[in-house]
Order: sequence, then structure tokens, then C-alpha cells
Amino acid sequence: MYSSLRLNRRCVAVAVSALISAGMIVSSGAAWGDVAPGDKITAQNKEKVKGLIPDELYPFVAESFPDLEMDIVEVEKYPVHPKYLEATVKYACQASLNDKGVITNYTAGQPFPYSEWAKEATNHACDLKPDDPQFALKLAWNINYRWQGGSGLNLPHWGSSNMRNSGKEMWRLAQGEYRRTYFSHRADLLPETTKLQDDTEVEWAEFFDVKTPFDLRGTMFLLYRYVTEKEDDTWAYIPALRRVRRIAATQKSDSLLGTEFTLEDFYIFAGYVWDHQWEFQGESVKLAALNSKRTCFPSIMGPEEAVLTTGMTELGDEEQWFHCSFGPYGALAFDGESYQKRQVFQLDDVPRQKGHPYSRKKIWYDKETLMPLYSLMYDRAGKPYRIINSIFKWSEDTNSPANEGKFVNNYAHILIVNVQNDNSHTIQFDNANAGEFSVAESRKYYDTTKLKRQGR
Repeated sequence: MYSSLRLNRRCVAVAVSALISAGMIVSSGAAWGDVAPGDKITAQNKEKVKGLIPDELYPFVAESFPDLEMDIVEVEKYPVHPKYLEATVKYACQASLNDKGVITNYTAGQPFPYSEWAKEATNHACDLKPDDPQFALKLAWNINYRWQGGSGLNLPHWGSSNMRNSGKEMWRLAQGEYRRTYFSHRADLLPETTKLQDDTEVEWAEFFDVKTPFDLRGTMFLLYRYVTEKEDDTWAYIPALRRVRRIAATQKSDSLLGTEFTLEDFYIFAGYVWDHQWEFQGESVKLAALNSKRTCFPSIMGPEEAVLTTGMTELGDEEQWFHCSFGPYGALAFDGESYQKRQVFQLDDVPRQKGHPYSRKKIWYDKETLMPLYSLMYDRAGKPYRIINSIFKWSEDTNSPANEGKFVNNYAHILIVNVQNDNSHTIQFDNANAGEFSVAESRKYYDTTKLKRQGR
């Protein structure tokens, strides 16, 4: 019996070693902890989350944060939307990449079945596996075309704080409106079509509007992303200039309105998939805030604000803004948030653009939903530079009628810290929804003349 047990242990060790070598399990240099639903992680027992927070992030977010508080909850299942599942099956094994790394022959659904639900639904006909020479790039395209509620993401009221001195001082609070609408590859429009407009080459359009503070009020951005290799069309209305100007593609990696964000940092990655090098770093189990239970800004302002689909009712104040606490740096999700143990994978983005501020962006994604959880960016010298942390809410657990039946983890907050200068930003919008937007509404909304008209 003893020799049999010893043999079984040896077999397990060999199997684990093989999985690590294959990149399917990431080995951690630190001692690994573990947690269970009902645990509350604080500075006193922080060792329990070692290995469950990426090792690269642990020193910044947990190791020396005295107010650390993470509530461990049961792992939840997020069923894929029936239309996205239908499209994944219907168009399985058709997508491919051309010699430039651009996706071709793609219609809708998960292009290259990787999530467990996608592999099972397609009867493993064309599973995406690590031995595929284009594995990392195909995975990046899967992320680009992940299910995001069908129509898109609507933020009727966002707020963004500018903080310095590790979050001890907030010197600006901006508020405004944001919307992204998907025009192509729309599984939710099946069986009639997968395009919002039959003749469109637009993948998605994005509008961003600043209502306050005074020095930024009236600033607006409008962006078109295309399904081809055509560069984005991006326009900005600058109140001080009283005119609309174009933004070059190379400027998308520049600081946005003096913040630590770039346009490419939206959704953690919003650049051109084909213009970056991608490196798969393996799968592991990590903690993720995929369904926040907190009511924060702007929903805390009242029941009407919580269920808005377009436009804010009024500006929020600082008391409402600070209703939910964040930390460390006053801007990460390790102070009172709920976390689940999730199967995740790490996919590194290596920009090809000369002069890009990042030499590498390490990103951890949830395998089931493909939602981005954390990111650590490195400067040109290879030193840790910025951290982005995402918090989500499951659409079916919100009070917004616009979210009903969307089956999507909507963003609730996105948080960024510059670990070199201790500046940080908390962007809150926990009344986000995936409400529908018609063709007529879209044509009127995403129009450069709107920038000029509203800017007057």
C-alpha cells in the first residue's frame, strides 16, 4: 500500500510538472495560500491570498496595505447568452488569420473555441490549443470578440477622480457620459443579420463626454473602430479651441486628458489586436471581482440614477463619491470588495509601436467570460509602471431593466495606479448597462456634427 501511494504521488508530480512545462499551469515562486467562501482577508491573514493574486501584483496591493479587506464568496456560473452560443456553433471552424494577423472569415460568436462552454458546444471540432503556433494571437481575437451584452456598454453617468500622494489627496473629480455601440459581428441580431447596418465597416463606435469640472467641461471624443485594417477615425472637441480636431493613431498611447490612462487602456486593452505581439503565459486560479455586491457611485445618488439608460439626472457630490472605499492608493479593489476563485489565463501584450510608453502589459483574463481582471504595465526600461484593476457586476443581478436577459458581466469600476509616482484614478459607473441602441439612434449619436453642435 505504501509503495502504491508513493507511486501515485510520483505520477501526480510528473503530471503537474508536464502541465507546467506545457504552460497550462503557472508555477509560483512564492508560497501558495488558499481561501474558502466566507473568509475575510485582512492585513493579518494576507498570506492566504499569496498565489491567488498575481505574484507581480501582490507587493503593490496586499503586502503592505494595512486596510486590506477582501470578502471571499462562492464561485458563480455566468451562462453564455443563447445567441452568442448559437453563433459560436453555427460559425465554428470558419475563422482564420491572414499573414498580417488580421482575423478573416469571421461572422459572430467565439472565433476559436477556447472557453470550456465553447469547446463543448462545438463538440471539440476545432478547439484552440496551446500547440497552435498562432495560439496567443487567436486568443487575443477571442477576447476582442467576447460577449459584451450584444449592443454594447452604456455609462449614463461616470465619475473619475484624480488623486496623488497614494490616494491621500483628491484634487479633481470629473463626471460625464460614455457609450460604446457594436455595429458588426452582432450575435444578438441573429438570425436576420449580424450587422447593425448592412453596409457598415464599423466594428464599434464610442462617444465620451465630460460634464464637469469647469476646465474640462464640453470636452468630447468620438471614435470609429473598423473591421478592416483601416486605422481608427478619432475626433476630439476641445472647448478652449472651439473646434473639432482629429487624433492620430499614434496618439492613442498618449496620456488622456492628463490622466494615467491612454485610449488603448480602455477595457484594459483597446488597441489593434494585429498590431501587437501576444504571449500566452499559462492558466492558473486567481481571485476576481466579477460580481460586486456593493452599491457605489452613481447608484448611491438614488433609485432613479441607478436605473438610468441615458443621461445623468444631476452631478454627484464628494460625499456620494466616497460612499465606497477603494485601496490601496485610494484606487484599487482591495478594500471591501467581493472575490471569487476563478480559472484565469495570463496573456501578455508587447506593443510593436516605436516609442510606445509600455514595453509589456501583463493581463489576466477570466477563462469563462474572457473579461480582463488585472493588468501590470512596464515602462520602456522594464520597470513596473501602472496597474489597472477591473470590477464587474453580473447583468442579471442589477436593478436596471436594460440589463435584463443580457447575460454579461458589465464593468462597474475601472481603477488605475502609477506605482512610480503614486498618482491614481478611480472611475466609478456602477449603473452601467447594455441597453439597446437602434440604427437611427446610432447615426444621430455617433456623428461629428454632434461634437460641433454640443460644443457651442
